[in-house]
Amino acid sequence: NKQKINTSDFSYLNDNTKIQFDKIFIALHGPPAENGLIQDYFDSIKLPYTSCNAKISALTFDKFECNNTLRKMGFRCADSIMISSEIRYSENDITEDIGLPCFVKPNGAGSSHGISKVKQESKLNSAINYALKHDKKVLIEQFIDGTEVSCGVYFDGNQINSLPITEIISENDFFDYEAKYEGKSKEITPARISDEVKIKVEDVAKKVYSILNMSGFSRSE
Repeated sequence: NKQKINTSDFSYLNDNTKIQFDKIFIALHGPPAENGLIQDYFDSIKLPYTSCNAKISALTFDKFECNNTLRKMGFRCADSIMISSEIRYSENDITEDIGLPCFVKPNGAGSSHGISKVKQESKLNSAINYALKHDKKVLIEQFIDGTEVSCGVYFDGNQINSLPITEIISENDFFDYEAKYEGKSKEITPARISDEVKIKVEDVAKKVYSILNMSGFSRSE
């Protein structure tokens, strides 16, 4: 049954008995959890929770800022630029800076909503407007051709460990919503990559986890 929450301490009444929580298990998909808003609230009322803190959640949810932070720390990331309804690039500037094909995606949206793979300069404007329907900021990102993999990472209390690497093969032009959630892709675990590449992927995923001060589980692609 739905219960009315007292937001001053995240409690509720059950038959006139006040129910309070010892710790919150966060399992929300997208905002307000993935962008750190709910963690900020729990911090304000001093209620412990699972997952990383508000600052790290906000950073990792912001694709552009996360990539820039990692780039400054020496990681190789796809070239990208940020635009918004107030700050726009000409189509020619985008193709000169990022090249074609490129990805146009909402900066702060998940689940591959609002993403387009653009192969022609004439299609950029419509792709940008499509992405702006999902977020006020839009990321234009370089296309990198290669094998797409996903590597999960977690901390067991003593050390950072990686899970088996998954290879992603989309039946569509890229790993879009349909491929991700509606079966239009193959996910092969373990990935069909060499031991050398496997070690490199695991090493990068664990270093990102450590350097960004993550906690719980994370996933790097």
